[in-house]
Amino acid sequence: MEKRTMIALLITIVLLFFFQMYFAPKQQPVQEAPQAKPEQQIQTKTDQPAQVKTGGATQQAKKEAPKSAEVKVAQRFLAETPLLKVTFTDLGGGIDSVKLTQYKETVKEKNDKELIEDIKPFSYLPRVSRSSNGEIASDRTIFKPDKTSITVKDRPETIVFSGTLTDGKRVRKIYTFFPDKYTIDMKVEVEATEADKAMVDFAVISGTNANTYVFKGPFTYNGKKFEQIETTDKNIQVDKGYTYAGLDEGFFAFIWIPAEDSRFPLTVLKGENNVPVLRMSMDKSMATGRLFFGPKQSEVLKSLGVKADQVIDFGWFHWIAVPLIWALNMMNKVTHNYGIDIIILTILIKIIFYPLTVKSSTSMKKMQKLQPKIMKLKEKYANDKTKLNQEMMGLYKTEGVNPMGGCLPMVIQIPVFFALYKALSGAIELRHSHFFWWINDLSAPEDLFTFHVAGYALPLRILPLIMGITQVIQQKMTPTTADPMQEKIMLLMPIVFTFMFWGFSSGLVLYWLVNNVISIAQQYYINRKAT
Repeated sequence: MEKRTMIALLITIVLLFFFQMYFAPKQQPVQEAPQAKPEQQIQTKTDQPAQVKTGGATQQAKKEAPKSAEVKVAQRFLAETPLLKVTFTDLGGGIDSVKLTQYKETVKEKNDKELIEDIKPFSYLPRVSRSSNGEIASDRTIFKPDKTSITVKDRPETIVFSGTLTDGKRVRKIYTFFPDKYTIDMKVEVEATEADKAMVDFAVISGTNANTYVFKGPFTYNGKKFEQIETTDKNIQVDKGYTYAGLDEGFFAFIWIPAEDSRFPLTVLKGENNVPVLRMSMDKSMATGRLFFGPKQSEVLKSLGVKADQVIDFGWFHWIAVPLIWALNMMNKVTHNYGIDIIILTILIKIIFYPLTVKSSTSMKKMQKLQPKIMKLKEKYANDKTKLNQEMMGLYKTEGVNPMGGCLPMVIQIPVFFALYKALSGAIELRHSHFFWWINDLSAPEDLFTFHVAGYALPLRILPLIMGITQVIQQKMTPTTADPMQEKIMLLMPIVFTFMFWGFSSGLVLYWLVNNVISIAQQYYINRKAT
C-alpha cells in the first residue's frame, strides 16, 4: 500500500512541475528597457515609426513623410478621477501614464500603481499612423488640448486633443472620464480617404514577466472563446468580430472594448524590444470604444458588460477556484485578514474531506495488518507473478480491503490543490494583503530576511521550513507498510516539498502548512480512537 501512497505523492509532484513548465506563463527574453521616464526633448523631425517584427524577422517601417519642426519639450496634462490619475502628453495627444489610486506599486512603497510600463519607443497610447503613397505618416507631432487639466468628481468630463499627422492630415483624440469607472471612453478621428487607412496602436506592457506564476501578455475574446497569446513571434490576425482585446499585466489589465461600428481588423504583433502591440486597422475615419485600465477583480470586470471576467484565468479547475475565491471574499468581510480567511477555508476543506481521510487511514491500517500474510504469499509465489497477484486479490477480497483505498482519497484532493494553487497565486484580492508581522503580501513569497552570498540573494522563509517539519511529523504518524528502502525514499518527500514550496506565494504555503497541522491532529485522533 505504501508503494501506492508514494506513487500518489510522486504523481502530485510530477503534475505540479508539468503544470508549471507547460501551462504557467513563461518569461520571454527581452532587451532591458530604461527604468525611468524622463521628460526628454522630443524632435518630431527625426522621429521614426517603430520597427515591427514579422515572421521572426525585423523590418523597418516605411519611411515617414518628412516634416520640419523645432525641438520642443513635451508638456503633460493631468486628468484625475477617484480611481485614476491619467497623464497626457502633447506629443501625439496620447496617454503616457495611468496610475490606479486604490493600489500601490509595491507593498513597501506609497506610490500609486503605474499601469503603463516604460516601453520606449512606445511612449504613449493610442499611437495613430497612416500609410499613403508608400510613406508612413505618424502622429508624433505636438497636439493642443482644449483644457489643461480635468478633475472628475460627480459627473463625466471630456478632454480633446487636436493635431495633425506628420503629413499634415488632421487628427482628433477625444477622451471622456467617469467618476466611478476604470474605463475611459475614447474617440479617434483621422482625416483619411478610403485608400489611405489609418492604424491605431496600443502598447502598455513589456515582454518581461517577473512573476512566472501568473500570465502576462496579450489576450482576445470573440464572444465565445477567450484566448491568451503566449508568444508574439508571428503576427496574429484577429477577426473583426472580436468583442475585446487587451494586455494582461498579471494582477491588472488593459482592455480595448470597441464600439459595435468600430470592430476593425486587429493584429497582435511584436514591436521593438519585444513589446506586445495591439494594432487596429481602421476601415473608416473614426473609431470609438472604451479603454479599461484596472484590476483583475471579478466584480469590476463583470461591470463592463462584455464578459471581461474571462480575463481572470484559474486554469482547468476554474469551477473549483471561483467558489473558493468567493468564499474567501465573504469571510474577509468579517475578518478583514485574508491570512485568517485562508486558515478558515483550509479547516472547512479538511472537515469536508475528513470522511475520506478516515477511510484512507482505515484502509492503510488494514493493509498494515495484512503485511505478514502478503509477505508469506510473496515468498511462496516468488517465481509466479500471475499466481501471486491472484492470491493477493483473493486475500484482499476475503479481508474486505480495497488496495486503492489508501491513495484514492489523496488523488481526489489533487484538483482542489491545483485550484487553490491558481487562486492563491493570481487573485488580486491577495495582492499586498497583510497577514501578520513580516508576511505582508500573501500573493508573493515571504521574505523575512535575505542573505547575500557571493552575489546571490538567499531569502530566509519561515513558512516553508515549518511546513517541511510538519510534513515529517505527518509522515511519521501515518500508517505505513513500507520496507526500509521505501521508508528512506519517503524521508526525501518533506525535503522535496520544502524546496518546491520555497518560491510559492505565502498564501499557498500557509494553506499547505495549515493543511498539514490539521492532518496531524486528525491522524492523532484517528490513531487514538483505534487503540
